[in-house]
Amino acid sequence: MISGCSIGDKIDKATDTVSDITGDTVAALDNAIDALDRNSSSWQTVLQETTQKLTTDAQSTVRNEISDLLNRSVAATGTELRCNMDFIGSRVRQALVRIRARLLHQPIPPVEPALCHVVPAAVDMALDANRRNKLEFFGYDFDTTPIKVTLQDQSRTLDVSSHLDRLTHYHMTLNLGANGVPISSASNRLTLEWQDRPISSIAVIQPATPVCEEKDEPISPRAYLSYTPPHTRGDREYSGNGPEVWANARLINEGTHINFRLWMKAKETRSDWTTAEGEKIISYYSAPSGYRIDRIVAGYAESSAHYVDTDHNDDRQGGGPNGPVKEFVFRGDRSGDDAGSYTGVDVYFNPVIVKLVKVANCAPASAIKSLQIKDLISPTTIKRMQPMMFRLQPQP
Repeated sequence: MISGCSIGDKIDKATDTVSDITGDTVAALDNAIDALDRNSSSWQTVLQETTQKLTTDAQSTVRNEISDLLNRSVAATGTELRCNMDFIGSRVRQALVRIRARLLHQPIPPVEPALCHVVPAAVDMALDANRRNKLEFFGYDFDTTPIKVTLQDQSRTLDVSSHLDRLTHYHMTLNLGANGVPISSASNRLTLEWQDRPISSIAVIQPATPVCEEKDEPISPRAYLSYTPPHTRGDREYSGNGPEVWANARLINEGTHINFRLWMKAKETRSDWTTAEGEKIISYYSAPSGYRIDRIVAGYAESSAHYVDTDHNDDRQGGGPNGPVKEFVFRGDRSGDDAGSYTGVDVYFNPVIVKLVKVANCAPASAIKSLQIKDLISPTTIKRMQPMMFRLQPQP
């Protein structure tokens, strides 16, 4: 009996130690995620500081994961990738959220590949074959999930994924040479797909390929969006200790539609650090039939807010004319339970304008300009297309 109690005590102490280490690890991950929410371009410093905080042997697995993430992200900033630091920081934050979810045995968000840059932006068949023998794709997380490539001809769509070579997680090449994708005079375009959704389309410019028509489309703002993030930590009651609140709203261009992603976190400033955190993604706009969304042209695609709640009143924060959100209206602390049932935000929207490009057997003007800069388009093609570009995009 005495021996059994002794063993039980040891097990309890070991369990408490594991729980403490897990709590410390989660706290370090939370602090890193919070830091990236405040300044996503500081991802390199954040990752370095986080690895230094995870010092025990029991934390070595997570420490190694974060070290690998740091090396992976640093590598992805080189060559022609040129994804901006905020983009890299956003991907780093997503990776840290997945590490935390796995540690807490929570559902792990999927890893979606992201494309930043394609070289060349289109394939000019008037060029010598040796100057158009490959496509290069630069982005992030190309190694985490299958990516499909199709070639669209006048009468068929052909899967050419076997000619795609993943050199690194951020760099892929598509062989267009003699033993590669069978591009011909009948080819119209190449398309990259992920989970049956197009993520990039590359025009094949033939002697009669026109410049794609473009137009600006104003989007009327939604009335508002209300969101109450779920309770994730503590006893649900802020008890006058804040909370400290962060929010980020972003328009995400998916090509055929735009999603609106709203993230909010409200964290108690002391005690047991009661927290509500989560995100909501809604469909915000769909392109009309026959068009794709090239870019968001009016206002910035992101809005954010950060403050510390000091009373039981609603708080109007952030927003403004330069972003998708005109105003955030937060509900923070009140008498009684807060996190998961009361704490939340109402979002009021600004109008937005998007650039639409006609989807047809045509080459976008932006792709033609990119080819000119890189000297990857023939003088004959430029001469033929310049009048069309001038007519479709008159200069002020």
